[in-house]
Amino acid sequence: MKTAILTLLCALAFNSFGQEWKDTLNEARRLYKKGNYKEALKYYKRAERLAPNDVDLSQEIGQTAYRANDFETAAESFERQANNAPTKEKEIRARTSLGESRMQQQDFQGAIDAYKDVLRLDQDNERARQRLVEAKRLLEQQKKEQQNKQDKENKDQNKDNQNQQNNNQKDQKDQKDQKDQKDQKDSKDKQNQSQQDQKSQQEKSEQKKLQDKETERKLDEFSKQEQNTKKRLDGSKGTTGGKRARKDW
Repeated sequence: MKTAILTLLCALAFNSFGQEWKDTLNEARRLYKKGNYKEALKYYKRAERLAPNDVDLSQEIGQTAYRANDFETAAESFERQANNAPTKEKEIRARTSLGESRMQQQDFQGAIDAYKDVLRLDQDNERARQRLVEAKRLLEQQKKEQQNKQDKENKDQNKDNQNQQNNNQKDQKDQKDQKDQKDQKDSKDKQNQSQQDQKSQQEKSEQKKLQDKETERKLDEFSKQEQNTKKRLDGSKGTTGGKRARKDW
């Protein structure tokens, strides 16, 4: 009894789960028909997660993603479809769509590889041949544009480097000029200071000479005064002695 109930519950759950992915897929297809490709893609991705392992929705997802401009998802889906294609014709269609998706991504080398795979499967496929030529042309143009862009960036970088070098040289020159001006000013200040010191020394020397002369003059006057005083004293002594001598005589 318990086994039967468990089996019944599992069956109901499986049916419910199976119905959910089918309902999700139907909603995705309904939105696709309405042209609402971005919303349809969301439901397709959900349906793919819920679908049984033997269900392959890569073709529908690829077409929907391409129309929704999600070319990365489209390329992944078409590549998966091509690798799992049951027939040669379906692989050719998938790889052709893969090439178109890569063209939209501007992955021109990837598009070239896809179109080459188509031509390996169908050498007379004129559309694949034309698209291969176009992909090669666009790849060369892309490489040229990238090279021009790189050359321009290198030129701009070299110009910036040259400007930086010129600015550095200018800064160095300005610093050197400032240093030279400062050195000249310092040298001139030292020279002026030296001249002032010499002048001051000369003034001091001259002042000292004047002081020495004045001292000598005063000494001379003092010496003369002393001599005069001595003469007067000597003369006075001589007179007194004479009078006394005459008196005593």
